[in-house]
Amino acid sequence: MKNISQCIFLILSLPILFMTAAAGWRVDVFQMEDAGGSLIFQSPVSLGHTFTTRYIHSVELTPVEDEYKIAKGLLWTWEERVRSTNAGLPFDKPKYGRFMDNGEWMIFQGGRMSWKEYYYRVGNKNIGRNQITLEPFGRRNFFELFEGERLIIRILKMPLISAKFYRTEILERAPMGVPPMEGGSR
Repeated sequence: MKNISQCIFLILSLPILFMTAAAGWRVDVFQMEDAGGSLIFQSPVSLGHTFTTRYIHSVELTPVEDEYKIAKGLLWTWEERVRSTNAGLPFDKPKYGRFMDNGEWMIFQGGRMSWKEYYYRVGNKNIGRNQITLEPFGRRNFFELFEGERLIIRILKMPLISAKFYRTEILERAPMGVPPMEGGSR
């Protein structure tokens, strides 16, 4: 009888122990704020989660895409794609990376650059035409939503129970899956 009561106690306490462990489990959280510290976007993310920024280079007037991956609580530059190597754009493979040319893009992968946070300057319809792809929500025209603003993009570690998903109304209302901006003249 004693063994049966111990088994029942153990079976009943396992969900409580699991919930306690899950509540304190620390996860990576992708967060975007404006310069004033107001939260724009927040989402718990898994290892290797990707987001992409796209802008039109101010001199070359060609698109540039930067792809980031999240790992070990940091934002890692995974890949940069350019269509020109003039005016300050990359022209050689990173020391710890590789270069590929697929005809449409010149692709620079690797380089081991990472940050806990970085500042992202958003342009306007004439300069920059910044777009961000937040997986799985699609591409958004940030140059229309946050024109001329400096955003802070960061990765935080927090308990799973407090790692809530959050989007401001402006992101909720913004069209998603917009076509990629192409270069052109001013």
